[in-house]
Amino acid sequence: MPPSRRDRHVYFAARQILILAFIGGNLLSRIFAQQEPLSFEIDVLPLLTKHGCNSGACHGAVAGRGQFFLSLWGSDPKADYDQIARAFHSRRIRFRVPEESLLIAKPTGRIAHEGAERFQPDSPTADTLINWIKAGAPYGKPVQIDEFLVSAQAVDTPKGSTDFSLHAIAKTNGSSSVIDVADRTAWETDPNGGVVWTEQSPPRIRLDRPGRHLITARFAGQVRSLVLIAPYPDPATPPSDTSLGRSDSSDSWIDNEIQQLLEQANIRARPTVDDLTWLRRVSLDLVGRIPTVEEIRAFEKLDRANRKAITVDGLIASESFHEYWTFKLARWLGLRPIASEPEATKAFEAYLRDRIAKRESWRIIAQELLLSTGDTHQVGQANFGRLVSDPRTHAELISRVFLGVRLQCANCHNHPLDRWTQDDYHGLAAILAGVERGRQVRYVGGGQVTNLRTQEPAIPRIPGKEFLPVQSDPQTVRENLQRLSQWILDASDPNASVPNAIDSKFAKVLANRLWASMMGRGLIDPVDDIRDTNPATHPGLLDRLVQRLIRSDYQPAAILKPIALSDAYARLEAEESALPLDPSFYAAHVVKALAPEVLYDAIHDALGIAGQPRAIQWLDPTTPSESLDILGRCGRPTACESVSGTGNVQASLAQKLHWINGSLVNQAIASQKNFLSTEWNNGTSDQAILELGYLRFLGKRPTQEEVRLWADQIPEGHAEKQAWFEDWAWSMLSSTRFLSN
Repeated sequence: MPPSRRDRHVYFAARQILILAFIGGNLLSRIFAQQEPLSFEIDVLPLLTKHGCNSGACHGAVAGRGQFFLSLWGSDPKADYDQIARAFHSRRIRFRVPEESLLIAKPTGRIAHEGAERFQPDSPTADTLINWIKAGAPYGKPVQIDEFLVSAQAVDTPKGSTDFSLHAIAKTNGSSSVIDVADRTAWETDPNGGVVWTEQSPPRIRLDRPGRHLITARFAGQVRSLVLIAPYPDPATPPSDTSLGRSDSSDSWIDNEIQQLLEQANIRARPTVDDLTWLRRVSLDLVGRIPTVEEIRAFEKLDRANRKAITVDGLIASESFHEYWTFKLARWLGLRPIASEPEATKAFEAYLRDRIAKRESWRIIAQELLLSTGDTHQVGQANFGRLVSDPRTHAELISRVFLGVRLQCANCHNHPLDRWTQDDYHGLAAILAGVERGRQVRYVGGGQVTNLRTQEPAIPRIPGKEFLPVQSDPQTVRENLQRLSQWILDASDPNASVPNAIDSKFAKVLANRLWASMMGRGLIDPVDDIRDTNPATHPGLLDRLVQRLIRSDYQPAAILKPIALSDAYARLEAEESALPLDPSFYAAHVVKALAPEVLYDAIHDALGIAGQPRAIQWLDPTTPSESLDILGRCGRPTACESVSGTGNVQASLAQKLHWINGSLVNQAIASQKNFLSTEWNNGTSDQAILELGYLRFLGKRPTQEEVRLWADQIPEGHAEKQAWFEDWAWSMLSSTRFLSN
């Protein structure tokens, strides 16, 4: 019996459904199950990031790999989709046999792959990619990540160790519901080891090395970080000699913040140093000078209960404080000769000296550097923009100095470790393209830079915030720069109860730099690499420093003083141990090499040679001085202070040879103007000279045993004795205590 018309309609309808199901893979089942279709941006691309396919060492490189070009860490999803689903007539995917698609066959090792096996054929990643291809390899709706949160939960194991399960959730496109994306998140751990993966799905790790561990998470263009602490064996750093100072925690709010993390890591802080060692340390850090004999003796006469506070107040009030912090600011800015115009360079130096000496707010100084125009031979602050030659390097200078950000990473591609995009980089440069950098600094309309991503003129943009009007006239340039300045410098109410309410980017940068200058490393370290994936070691402490700085109208002394008076600042250096202690806990003092200029001045101060020009007054680091160059003075056209706030205590071979044979040290020792010659002429005893030398060179009094040791070696003859004392002076100047802080 032939089928009826109704039966034929049902047959053809069913056939069409089967054909659609074949073409679309599991599309039909997804419809009946009311599931969302797979999204390239959320389901597929994050998996390629997780397995390193779009890293800089693989297809995310600028040149790609094997004519397969992916954006770095999936920063350009649409371009990546075209490469995968459309390029070369869609040769990388096979709709009829998804398992044989190059997208799957190569990373699973079925076909020779230079990048080796990235995931297994029966893995959840392979299943997702196969299902996506079966579904027709749809792009899906564009996705906006509203929130991406990561966390870790401690899990006890039967063996008594502690694992951590890693969690990641996301909210997208204005939805209030969350998506569990832990298995699609790329989790990165410290390449130096210390983290063991116990499970891949769901992600679970174990910390097998004590200390601080940073876990970075990537998902759909978002980057976050986690900090996990593994306790040290008990005790981690036992004090070797408590007679040298206090080892208990003080009532300082700084010490309380530091102590919380020390307890979490099971670390016992080193004891504090004796008061004269503290005096030398704080003098070098606040005024860049070793204390004089008169200052040491005056300090010893002060009441022990408050002599540290009195000394810090005196140092901050001194002219030497203004002089030293002018030098520090010049180094942070990267001051250089201005365009072969010595008048402009002198005007810039005079401006910095004047503002610091008058205790001007550092926020006002920053604002003037960002916005000032005029004749640069008269308006010194207008020379800031002339430290560079073009808008892009101007943008990089501003980001480094005022944002603490290495924005240059976003020139050729989106920043791999931060939220900055190429639009941010070129947009900031576009604002600065409206600045003319001749002798007359002024705003001009029409300046442009090219966005390397679009190959079109870049649109002015405040990084990470908003696009600004195109700068067709000087007034628009002025307004855009003012909005940029407000974004960098403005802060909310400094009296707010919630520390996070403080959003001044410059205040955070400045507080972190000041901390690094005193403590040897930043709370965020390096100090010019502030980003979500390089979190502060003590975020609550940094917030309080920022709060205090803003309340003081950006006066550095407001946070330099409490740092100087804290136990954390006054600790002994770390002992050599088979288990090195992470310096980020601040359980021990971080030894800092003296800056070449400070060391140059210290040599003459220690020997008592008056009338020498002070090297820290030479704000221009190209001021001719062979001795400073050999001592390691920076010669780069950028910031001349180590970005981490510390220097290498170990001298180079050239520096060692200069120290032995060069003129700097040896002429000073042989000078008839130094204190050795003066004391000999005055008939001072050998023992008194030794004791005086200890105060001058090392800032401390010698023990009786030390005096006896040296006195036994002094020869009898006048010429021989003079040569011996010169050698002794050289040994004092060459000691680690003299060369470092």
